Amino acid sequence: MLRLQYFVLASGIIILLSVCMAAYGDIGSTNDKGQGEGNWVGAWTASMQAPFEDGVSEKGFENQTIRFIIHPHTDGKKMRIRLSNTFGSEPLTIDKVNVAVSKKGAGIVPDTNRSVTFGGDQKVTVPSGEKVFSDPISFKVKNAKNIAVSLYVRDKTGPATWHPRSMQTAYISSGDHVSNPDGSAFKTKENAWFWLDGVDVIPDSSVKGSLVVLGSSIANGNHSEQNANHRWPDFLAKRFNQGTDNKMSVLNAGVSANHLIKSLPDKGENALTRLEQDVFGQTGVEAIILHQGLNDIRHHPEYDSEKIIGRMKEIIEASHDQGLKIYGGTLTPFKGSGKYTPEKEKTRQEVNHWIRTSGEFDGVIDFDKALRDPEDSERYLPKYDAGDHLHPNDAGYKVMAETVDLSMFK
Repeated sequence: MLRLQYFVLASGIIILLSVCMAAYGDIGSTNDKGQGEGNWVGAWTASMQAPFEDGVSEKGFENQTIRFIIHPHTDGKKMRIRLSNTFGSEPLTIDKVNVAVSKKGAGIVPDTNRSVTFGGDQKVTVPSGEKVFSDPISFKVKNAKNIAVSLYVRDKTGPATWHPRSMQTAYISSGDHVSNPDGSAFKTKENAWFWLDGVDVIPDSSVKGSLVVLGSSIANGNHSEQNANHRWPDFLAKRFNQGTDNKMSVLNAGVSANHLIKSLPDKGENALTRLEQDVFGQTGVEAIILHQGLNDIRHHPEYDSEKIIGRMKEIIEASHDQGLKIYGGTLTPFKGSGKYTPEKEKTRQEVNHWIRTSGEFDGVIDFDKALRDPEDSERYLPKYDAGDHLHPNDAGYKVMAETVDLSMFK
């Protein structure tokens, strides 16, 4: 009789725990299953950073709707979004979230507009320093179609966790306009994403997992055409999607002006610190492309190649400890830009030689060779130069993506 009582008690506890877990929705992990339908895979991400000391991120929002336009990198039959309050000092309450197929500007396709819930509720509070997944929703995600994600906040948010210089326009209105179809209510524009740091899907075709690009302004797509999705990770995702096998989703963890070693608050945390949040915390991550170090060389003449290489080795080791493959991209030319010196160029050449020959990376992508001028290897080939002699233009970003050997990821 006593054994039966213990069994009944234990069964009741298990049922209670199951109910509680269901009530909070699918909070997710990198190996989540989608109710028997397959693995969740990251389809889009934006690396978040702390708010600036002034401006829109410091001011935050109150009784406003922010509509973000995002470009998923793989197809899916179900989706969920991830909200981040990583750098918020107070809990963040978002009253409504809607998703829809993007039309033009701030406009949406009306019959695709769907409400997003969190544990069954429209409103969600994200604790300071944390992230929250939404409940899964049935929503057809297409890699060739932009998605609009609309967030309404009623109460003052305070300084906002964000991704500045998004190369994608965000649209802002007064009041609740998450269902506004033509975008007419959105009078203000910003070149940034706020709080939205991930979209996951259950793929409707075979996708091996996600490939994270850990980089700085070149990964971020600085100087590419605004709202055109011409960052080199966008072009790389398009190549994966055109193939019939060996498909991977590409997640862009680029942060403008970011550094490998020391990074000021307005330039995001350094690359090693960012690994846990921006790489290992992604859904379905299988591999990494590291393309960083040039900012360290440009801004820190006291750094020699040994210091840059030492930090790369730390990132390689941490990635391998997670069971992930990591591929190294050579550092691109910068002669003609404001901080060029022959001494810094020597450091770049030494770092690139190590990337190519050391065997420390699981594979090498020679961006330098693809973009440099054969007549002057310290400079960009003019047709790939955005004009500042530091960043590629759209054609250069496309060539970067074409330089990646997709067979490496088999």
